[in-house]
Amino acid sequence: MAKTLSLSDENYSTRMLSVSRLLKAASKEVLYQAGENLASEEFQGSFAKDLNGALSLIAEFYTQQGLGRLVMDGAETGFLLVRNYDCATCSVAENDGQTYCWIDAGFIAGALRKMLGTDFVVIETKCRGTGSEYCEFLIAKSRTPKRG
Repeated sequence: MAKTLSLSDENYSTRMLSVSRLLKAASKEVLYQAGENLASEEFQGSFAKDLNGALSLIAEFYTQQGLGRLVMDGAETGFLLVRNYDCATCSVAENDGQTYCWIDAGFIAGALRKMLGTDFVVIETKCRGTGSEYCEFLIAKSRTPKRG
């Protein structure tokens, strides 16, 4: 696994928010893709038996890297909710009605694809930027054909 970040959580969050503002409209897609790419590299050669196992490995990575504390919050028909407490990406975000953790959503999707060989869509539904104390991600299998 990668080295632990040397930036403080506040510095990391400030930099991520700055990148988001710079990219403006394209930021969601660009950061989501960046997260997918990072996860593909990080989890290269990693395999999980099922979704719970893969999410456990992602949660372990987040804890080790100081990126937050991922917790499965509950399953609904066809999708799963995961919360990230103490999220490093948005720790200094103001409550402005925006979500900021697109790189995390992409990272989770990319890691799941790498470990399970199936495409997933991950959407952030709650964030510090929307006034929540945690980030919440909705995870569902993609309905589009699997990518290479």
